[in-house]
Amino acid sequence: MKFAIRIFNLIILAVSAVATILLFTLPTLSFNSKVGIDLNTFAGFVPTTEFSEDIDIVKLVGTDTVEVGIKFQLSPMQVGGAVDGNRERINEDIIGNNITDTVRILHEPVDIITDYLIRTNMKKLITEQVTAYVDQAREKYAQEYGIASTTEEIMDEVGMNDEYFTNFSIALYNELNSDTATTTSAGNVLYAQIDDALAKAEETGVVDTSDFGEESKSAIKGSLVNILTSLNLVNDDGTIKKISEISYVYLAEFLKSDLATKVDDPTSLEQKAGESNPDYADRLLNQYVLVILPDVFYQVLGYVCLGLLIGLFVFAFLWGLLFLITLIKTFTRKPWTIFGPWFWLLGSLQIVIGVGLIILGKIVLPMLPLEMLHLPIKGVIISLRTFAVIPSILYVICIPLAFIYGFFKRRVKKIVRKEDREEEE
Repeated sequence: MKFAIRIFNLIILAVSAVATILLFTLPTLSFNSKVGIDLNTFAGFVPTTEFSEDIDIVKLVGTDTVEVGIKFQLSPMQVGGAVDGNRERINEDIIGNNITDTVRILHEPVDIITDYLIRTNMKKLITEQVTAYVDQAREKYAQEYGIASTTEEIMDEVGMNDEYFTNFSIALYNELNSDTATTTSAGNVLYAQIDDALAKAEETGVVDTSDFGEESKSAIKGSLVNILTSLNLVNDDGTIKKISEISYVYLAEFLKSDLATKVDDPTSLEQKAGESNPDYADRLLNQYVLVILPDVFYQVLGYVCLGLLIGLFVFAFLWGLLFLITLIKTFTRKPWTIFGPWFWLLGSLQIVIGVGLIILGKIVLPMLPLEMLHLPIKGVIISLRTFAVIPSILYVICIPLAFIYGFFKRRVKKIVRKEDREEEE
């Protein structure tokens, strides 16, 4: 029987050693989530112009929410540095780096949405302009020769179909997205494309394009410049901000305006020389999140970190004490270890911290209002895990183990008492 107890002791030693090691090697706090970007709110960052009106972004993308995954981990050292609730230290060691990682994760869905929206809008605008010019040329020819053909018939005959206008919009998009794009170069591309379209229409022999010349070229360029200016994409020197970065331009403008009264130095909100639009928007978003977080957030975070740190050492003491007692007792005449009240009390608390925060993230946090952030976030699914999750599982394993152990322990105690009586006799 004593041999069986010592075998069980080896199991207990292994479990307690593993639990102690995991407490310090696992992340003290792990955060995993899915954040839903509200496309309707996101579209609200784009000014309504002839370039973007009547476009239903939800219908275009096929959903009103795009989900992205966000996750980060805090080490015991990071948690220890936040226990005093110091705003600057928490921002630097915990929040700042995680915000940076988070906004970078958002780039991909934002870029996809922007690219799709802009290309679709551009195609719509180009189709309308080409149709208008073809119709104008058709009417001029009809007035002179009296031949009636519809604009749709002319365009269909020369292959001005959906694919044609898709390629048309790609050419203009690529020009507007180049590093050297200017209002002049973009206007030239648009004029050349429309000129090509009219040349195709002229092949039907029922249109007159003689009025399409330099005056038309100036009008086309002026129309495009007005659109780009209304979208805040034209710089003072006539160069054009990359159209694929339009969302970052609007987001930065929104954040800059909102932060102007919330920071000590408004000049820090200006875009730096050589700073790209995505980097500029990321920097302002980082600053925005740090500014809007109330002091009570840092106080609560400090208390949470303090509780986690205390729990870390308390549970380490719990498993370490069990390991030490079991190790010593294994080599004695009375080899049974002690699962005292202290083990069951602290072990139950370990389950609360290990499983309780998971429940908090899954049920409670998603119910909090997100409107206060004024950001295009529709929903959040959160999973919080602490250092106590796996040790809690090991603790649960110890419960049936303790019952089995208790059976052998009682048998061994009887044997020891019998040996004691025999020695006394």
